Amino acid sequence: MFFRRQADTRCRACGEKSHLSTVGDVAPTHPGPFHTAEFSLILCPECESVYLDPAPDTDDLRVLYEESLQFADDHYTSPEQVARILEYYGSAIRNLGLLPDRNARVLEIGAGFAWVSRASKDASPSCTTVAQDVSAECAERCSWVDRYHVGSLEEMPQMEPFDLASMTHVIEHLVEPEAMLRSVSQRLKPAGKLFVTAPYRPTGWKPGKGIEPWKSYSYLHVPAHVTYFSRQWFTRVAPRHGMRVVHWDARHEDGQAFELVLQRN
Repeated sequence: MFFRRQADTRCRACGEKSHLSTVGDVAPTHPGPFHTAEFSLILCPECESVYLDPAPDTDDLRVLYEESLQFADDHYTSPEQVARILEYYGSAIRNLGLLPDRNARVLEIGAGFAWVSRASKDASPSCTTVAQDVSAECAERCSWVDRYHVGSLEEMPQMEPFDLASMTHVIEHLVEPEAMLRSVSQRLKPAGKLFVTAPYRPTGWKPGKGIEPWKSYSYLHVPAHVTYFSRQWFTRVAPRHGMRVVHWDARHEDGQAFELVLQRN
């Protein structure tokens, strides 16, 4: 049974007052060290997001992203896996109409190996690709990126606006995701698109099922994954920053991950 909090508690994800409820307690899945070993998952019925409480602090983020290697195993580098990744992103670019025919400008946020940039170059060799990541781990390994910025998006110099921005398995890591949407919107052309993929829920999970399905969920990464978003969250929050939902699909990986496209007004 959930622990029901006060009616006027404000949701950290959407900012609305809500009857927040505790799904249950979860332990770190990364060795750390972190500022606490006691985390909970919180559900907001207003935006239907599930988020980690407390959020990771600045020191936690440094341990996760500056003091750890993220792309060291074959999951990211084997030829078979690379082919699967590029097939998926190439299909998304084609089927969702993410790029104009020529001279597109692509911004990949939290890029890592910058697979969307690579698939964009394959689909449209005339496109310009810019990648951003707080880590330099992959910066010298992406010949398909025209410019790789190491540092925060806010620190990246202003440049000509983009036709497409992407955050693939990135937004769930952000402590302030709405601030990121605002920053991305400011860098998109009118009618430009933001392509997002991220974890969603354990297969078939509903609030009444409690915490147990989360404990075996492959995307439960504590404290790296801060928020598990919903369509409702994007429907509420994106218009605050001049964007709207034009595509949502939460059927990926048997309902465990979603695919989203936002378009700037």
